Amino acid sequence: MRKKSIILALISMLFLTNNLVAQDYVSTQPQKRKALLEEFTGRNCQNCPMGHMVANNLVINNPGNLYAVNVHLGHYSPTSYPNFNTDMGDAIYGAFDITAYPHAIINRTTSYSLSRDQWYIYVNEQLAQNAECNIDGEVMIDPSTRMASINVEVYYTANSSSSTNYLNIYMLQDSIWGSQAGGSDNPMQYENGYYCHMHVLRAALTPTWGDAISPTTAGTLIKKTYQYQIPQTIGSPNGVDVDINNLTFLAFVTEKYDGTPTRPILNVKDLHTYQGTLLSVYPTITSIAPSTKFHCSNEKVISVSVYNAGINSITSMEIETRVNNGSVVKHTWEGVIPSHETKEVEIEVEVPAGSSNVRVEIVKANDQEFEEVANTTVQNDGWEEMEINSVEEEVTIEIMQDKYGNQTTWKLFASNGSVITSGGPYSMLSGASATQLHEIKVNISAGECIKFVIEDVNGNGICCNYGEGYYRIINANGNVVLDGDGAFGSKAEHILSVVYDEIETESLEAQICEGESYTEYGFEFIEPAAGTYHETNLYNGMLYILDLTVVANPVVVIDGATTIEIGESVTLTASGADAYVWSTGDSSVSITVTPEETTTYTVVGTKDGCEGSAEITVEVTVGIGENETIEANIYPNPTKDELMIECQGMKEITVVMPNGQVVEKINVSDDKYGLDMSDYRSGIYYVKIMTNDNNVRVYKSVRM
Repeated sequence: MRKKSIILALISMLFLTNNLVAQDYVSTQPQKRKALLEEFTGRNCQNCPMGHMVANNLVINNPGNLYAVNVHLGHYSPTSYPNFNTDMGDAIYGAFDITAYPHAIINRTTSYSLSRDQWYIYVNEQLAQNAECNIDGEVMIDPSTRMASINVEVYYTANSSSSTNYLNIYMLQDSIWGSQAGGSDNPMQYENGYYCHMHVLRAALTPTWGDAISPTTAGTLIKKTYQYQIPQTIGSPNGVDVDINNLTFLAFVTEKYDGTPTRPILNVKDLHTYQGTLLSVYPTITSIAPSTKFHCSNEKVISVSVYNAGINSITSMEIETRVNNGSVVKHTWEGVIPSHETKEVEIEVEVPAGSSNVRVEIVKANDQEFEEVANTTVQNDGWEEMEINSVEEEVTIEIMQDKYGNQTTWKLFASNGSVITSGGPYSMLSGASATQLHEIKVNISAGECIKFVIEDVNGNGICCNYGEGYYRIINANGNVVLDGDGAFGSKAEHILSVVYDEIETESLEAQICEGESYTEYGFEFIEPAAGTYHETNLYNGMLYILDLTVVANPVVVIDGATTIEIGESVTLTASGADAYVWSTGDSSVSITVTPEETTTYTVVGTKDGCEGSAEITVEVTVGIGENETIEANIYPNPTKDELMIECQGMKEITVVMPNGQVVEKINVSDDKYGLDMSDYRSGIYYVKIMTNDNNVRVYKSVRM
């Protein structure tokens, strides 16, 4: 079936009455007050990125105790894309005396805004106080309907000074890229001329100044439930898409109305947020990024983050990729993604040189048809050949740092993403244009594919105004095989194919199943885990380059009844593979069996050349009175020797022990039969009578 929407009432908000029962989320222990920093900002504000840095550092230094909100409003916040203006932002602007940008209010303790050099003092003042109440809860977002279900609890550990308080819920969004005046002053959020806007206020889920709650005395537990239909876009004109994968929900309690706003804030807490549906299987692609793995070819590896919003675990997916509207390439993934968890799925795609659009679509999950699509851009800058003079050689990495060596780091990666060696950050040097050389020795082998990455956190490389730096890799003969100047901005990276022309090489491709081993040409893979492996090995004068694929064994499952009554049949159905062989000799997906006693059946399933097995035990029990329409008579009962059985049209008598074991089966062609039980042990037996028209009745008999 295709993606289905769960039918939910499209109520923008649903308020429930207080439930004074046991809490599900909130702590009942007294706590220190947490703080909310509402920062007034705008994309045309030249100094606002400096305010963002101050707020970010305060949050980092007070994890879980301080929350920042960026409120875009006023003449510094234009309506060009991305338009962050909201009615809620305008309301806050009108309720507080905001004299400059970037300014903020801390827990709404002042009626006027505070400059960034005051934030530290006011935050610490709030964090030192005892909170009158605690807040906690959770938010479940249904990705199929974009409906958010919010559960919030407030527990009072002390009396509030006001008999009525106000519960507020903000929806914030991270990772929105757009313009920002002065953005380069905050390099942690600035890249290639664009600014990454964080914790932007998008909406208030409660009324502007909160939802009234009471009583507010110590020991009171208040529960609130809301439903909010998350819009596709917020803002007009030039609105910004609301990405449900980058949302944060903040709940806070304000004490009372003070003029227009409710304030001060008594406590604040972010709500645990996750995606979920009532569907059994629901994969969603939350992000796509380059994998740490790479190849010296046009094969690029992307890492697709798949979140399981469904109720059941995802164990298999069929994924299709399309590069630049080219032909579809199919991929099969097997593993386990538990409900409400995320797994990185690595996919190889072949892309030409330059920038390519890659479309990724999940078309099946657990053999159910699906449609989950995401697009990404993959950059293929090619690779360079790095010639060495032997099969293995020690090369020298040279890093000439500039004055600000504390901003520089570098790494050398193997093709599987592991770090071979690394360096930095280095010391900061005295002198306006001072430099210092760092030399690192490392062994590399022919046939390897490696990647060198150097980064500068300030985004200005290692050159120019602060010393002429550079980076190089030099082989054992002193030849420069990689020559990079220091003007690389934030990052430079090079993929290098290590070659040695005087040795003959051979590329190998092999596939084994999980649990098997590969030990040819000097390679030793002993029962490796499922995945792909790229290794080189010099063997008998030949350099072998191996790409080994280890295929996961299929997870075979048998469905069918595990308990039947004697004489009944059961259909057993296998799944998880493409072909099956049962212990009965059958090779179909399903078999129908009629065991006369408790029996274990096994099946071996094959998929992609690999096998998995499963077994099921069918317990056979004895029922009484299967067909009351049969008229029969058995006597004497109990008996010591012979049991007389009379029934019209008898064709078979079966004697069964209480554990289901068949004692004997007798073909009968008469309406009367004397069953000799003289050799039976004393105890209870069941006598099953079958007639010519296949009706069955079972009687209990006792052997004395």
